[in-house]
Amino acid sequence: QGSRVYLRNINFKFQFLGAIEVLTKQGLQRYFEKSMVCKDKVGHQGGEDYYMLSCLDGIGIDHQTDFQLLNDKYAATGNCNDGWVVAFHFYKKVSSWNACHDAAVNSAKANGKFWWQH
Repeated sequence: QGSRVYLRNINFKFQFLGAIEVLTKQGLQRYFEKSMVCKDKVGHQGGEDYYMLSCLDGIGIDHQTDFQLLNDKYAATGNCNDGWVVAFHFYKKVSSWNACHDAAVNSAKANGKFWWQH
């Protein structure tokens, strides 16, 4: 059986932003089994990101970290030249998001990281 794990995805505030939430199958199963506990016991003061983080921790789902998953404009991680990033958050204009995505793809190509072609 696999482990119940979620990924903390950014080195900002409480290290978890909802733009991308990664859980193992077992972690997600645990969430579906126990989410009513969260509804009853976890407050919504910190927004949906903090609610989910508190819920996952509270129902016993372990975490690992990968702070390169998410590029968040407001968290000052705005390095669009990082070919490892898998999500770009909070670009309100499609053209801005596309420009950041294109920069990441070009950076990956320049560094021989063609992960999307394998």
